[in-house]
Amino acid sequence: MTTVSAVQGDTLDSIAARYFPNNPVQVLADLIELNPALESVILVEHQAVVLPEAITTSTTQTLKLWD
Repeated sequence: MTTVSAVQGDTLDSIAARYFPNNPVQVLADLIELNPALESVILVEHQAVVLPEAITTSTTQTLKLWD
């Protein structure tokens, strides 16, 4: 597990969007589970936040109708 430090005004939402831009919504639940000691919405500057392992999402194959 990777640990990062929060910057001023960070929330778990902003950390999820910064480190996992492709799927921040799925990562948010994992962030909450991995960091049960985080009680406030806005994190304290330099507070340690544990990041989950990289999540791979499957993409739906699309069919191109026109060239």
